[in-house]
Amino acid sequence: MHSFVKISDGCDRRCAFCAIPLIKGKYEACVADDVLASARAALAGGARELILVGQDTSRWRQGEWGGLERLLAELTALEPAPLWIRLLYLQPEGVDDLLLEALARYAVPYVDVPLQHAAGGVLQRMRRSGDGDAYLRLLERIRSHLPGAAVRSTFIAGFPGETEDEFDELLGFVEAAGLAAAGVFPYDPQDGTLGATLPGQIDAETILERCARLGGVIDDVAGRYWEGLVGTSVEVLVERGSRSSHGTALGRCAVQAPDIDGRVLLSGGPTKRGDCVSCTVTGTAGYDMEATLEGRAR
Repeated sequence: MHSFVKISDGCDRRCAFCAIPLIKGKYEACVADDVLASARAALAGGARELILVGQDTSRWRQGEWGGLERLLAELTALEPAPLWIRLLYLQPEGVDDLLLEALARYAVPYVDVPLQHAAGGVLQRMRRSGDGDAYLRLLERIRSHLPGAAVRSTFIAGFPGETEDEFDELLGFVEAAGLAAAGVFPYDPQDGTLGATLPGQIDAETILERCARLGGVIDDVAGRYWEGLVGTSVEVLVERGSRSSHGTALGRCAVQAPDIDGRVLLSGGPTKRGDCVSCTVTGTAGYDMEATLEGRAR
């Protein structure tokens, strides 16, 4: 029901924790014609959702041809047309008003932005810009363009030199950020990266303890986002149908990415794989939602 479409490879950023530039090399945008050809093939094969991926998707541009706004418009105009378009891994520096306007026009209200931390000192040591206040302002801009958007992020706990105060700053940021989901990664020194050579390496036990604390806060905050959808109407893309009104179908709504987010458990009518149906959210179970069928949407 979905297909990943690569729009770039490699990365020019030299984040102190990341070996991708060493493995993949410098950033290179995929040619627009190749991206569109991959999308056409996926749609012809039955995909209803296109997911654009790359190490730095917000950066995509092809000279005079244009940038993401034109690419999204061209993808939307394909036949058969995709039901949903989703972008993953938007670096925070690239999430500007032009991109947000393009997402509001052509894509689902879902923003995957890897922030990695919120304490300015840790981010500087990571060779990343920003801090918690700047990121809260970014989230405010995202939500002004995409009301109700699900914002997903990733964070690293235990980066060299991370103090308890800096970790507490990260916890406070997550409490204020209202994220729908986030991944938590224990810092793991990668050969060839700056982070592996920094002083202040933190012991594994402390790192895992911080990961557990951070994960608990994220679960609590995310739970409030999903519970806020109870009673609302959403469109669900059915991934496993049900032959009767007594069975349970399985699918996703637009603010759930495949494989990394929760699912919708759907009851109330027969459905088949590939249907897009209108549903009322009746409850939540962690990151999953329960819903009842209203009717076929698209």
